[in-house]
Amino acid sequence: MTEKKWFIAGYVFQSEEAYRIAKQESESIIYIKSHTNLQDMKQVLKLYNKAVEGNMFQTVIGYEFLHQLYAILVKNKVMEPQYLRPIAVRFQPQREALPEDIQAANKRGEQYRYLYENALVQRRNSRIVTTFLAGLILAMIVMVYFNYRTYDENAILDKYASWEQKLEEREQAVREKEKALHIDVEESQEQGEKQGEQ
Repeated sequence: MTEKKWFIAGYVFQSEEAYRIAKQESESIIYIKSHTNLQDMKQVLKLYNKAVEGNMFQTVIGYEFLHQLYAILVKNKVMEPQYLRPIAVRFQPQREALPEDIQAANKRGEQYRYLYENALVQRRNSRIVTTFLAGLILAMIVMVYFNYRTYDENAILDKYASWEQKLEEREQAVREKEKALHIDVEESQEQGEKQGEQ
């Protein structure tokens, strides 16, 4: 039965848990490098002390990063090595051969940085699209509400208009009847007067 092996940054991990932790540390290091000025020795010292004090790293990936910070501090004579806090090592996974070419390692780092920046852009774009769609849905709800109110107002106006039209038709009919009756009354009065004269 063959063992499952997990590889990251030239290291092989014997368990999925160790691999998962190393992957998280690798992503954290990429984030830290992109948001920290490693030329500012105060920031480097603060980052180093915080990472060592808080036991931020548990795998060789994190230990390598801490050692890089340590080397930067010693090289720039920020502190003497004996005054820097030591890196507490918990366990060490088996190491696979590192790339012989430093440019290949740098290229891999650039690829990770590119992927990270691309993920940030995609997240920002998805937020913009989500906000736009939410606004569009809200605008549609407002339009439906006002359209419904307008429909109700139009229905009421149409109803009153039809009543008014019926009322006018009835008034017209009454006037015609009155005219007809009035003419009949006048005719009967005229006939009555004529008969009275005879």
